[in-house]
Amino acid sequence: MKLHETSVLGYSRMGAPPDRRGRLYKKSERSSSYQRRWCELRGNLLFYWERQGEREPLGLILLEGCTVELQESATEPFTFEISYSHGSLGHRAYKMAAEDQASMEGWVRALSTASFNYLRALLRDLEGQYRAGGALRATPLEERAVVRSPLVAALGLPDFEGLHRQFGEEIMKLRVRWREGRAGGDQTAQGDLIDFE
Repeated sequence: MKLHETSVLGYSRMGAPPDRRGRLYKKSERSSSYQRRWCELRGNLLFYWERQGEREPLGLILLEGCTVELQESATEPFTFEISYSHGSLGHRAYKMAAEDQASMEGWVRALSTASFNYLRALLRDLEGQYRAGGALRATPLEERAVVRSPLVAALGLPDFEGLHRQFGEEIMKLRVRWREGRAGGDQTAQGDLIDFE
């Protein structure tokens, strides 16, 4: 997957607080040592810097399609792994360690729930609970629909048919007003720009 560098760097510098931030230890790909890194979780992206306050991150980890698992051992306490078992690059894993048990549990929980797929599943579950409670009734169109965006439904946004109907009504009102103005002799330059007939 390609990410636009300018957009990603801008996202890493946002003024809004990250979902989670703190110190983690990231295991090097080239050696068995861990490097201390300042990490910030923003949405489904885990950014890491050498030190807190640096302008550009050393890297980022995209959390879509990953699993986060504890990897603790006697020699490496408070460790966990972010891994991708399938994909075009094959198996890829990032081994991380926290400073203590509470920090590790917090990071594992935050990273496990950061993906869009997790949020989509959670939204579907909440929508199902809401519908089961009778608070939300499906329209006939929704019942026939094969796929309906849970985000659109959860935010209460109209579906495509609703938007189409809403804009159509607005256009019809504007058209009637335009015709009335034209019939009344109002022949402004703007009125003649569009001819609906």
